[in-house]
Amino acid sequence: MEYQWARLIYQYKKLPAIRDGMYPHFGGNLEFELFTFFEVCYHLKDWIKEDDRYHQMTNVENYINSTPSLRICADLCNRLKHRRKNNKLRSKKAPGVFIIAATISVGPTHDHAKTSIDEAFVNTERGKECCFDLAKECMDSWRHYLRDNGISLFE
Repeated sequence: MEYQWARLIYQYKKLPAIRDGMYPHFGGNLEFELFTFFEVCYHLKDWIKEDDRYHQMTNVENYINSTPSLRICADLCNRLKHRRKNNKLRSKKAPGVFIIAATISVGPTHDHAKTSIDEAFVNTERGKECCFDLAKECMDSWRHYLRDNGISLFE
């Protein structure tokens, strides 16, 4: 699980730079970066379930179902992974796709291009949500779960 947690921290730490346009320009593929965070975030549960050292953590699926941010994260991941609305939703409403408004700044050469995100949101069972706020809530939820189960991991 430590490897997957490290991947999750890596993806999460990229988000502020992506939001502020400090991360290299991806040719408009900012949705990919957001999706990657939510995908890695949701799949932490698979690593918990498959690691024999954490066999006592049998409640991870119930935790996700009872935690709004992780429930939404699961549905986002599955919807984008399967490219259709999943009949097995954890949320009360299927989340929408990412809606992103961005500003592209171009410098003297193409190497100086950067994209800063003015707004990135997704419609969920809770209404219109900022993707970055949802990501923070997901991270806080996982930290809470791990701490409650006696697991301390690096950040």
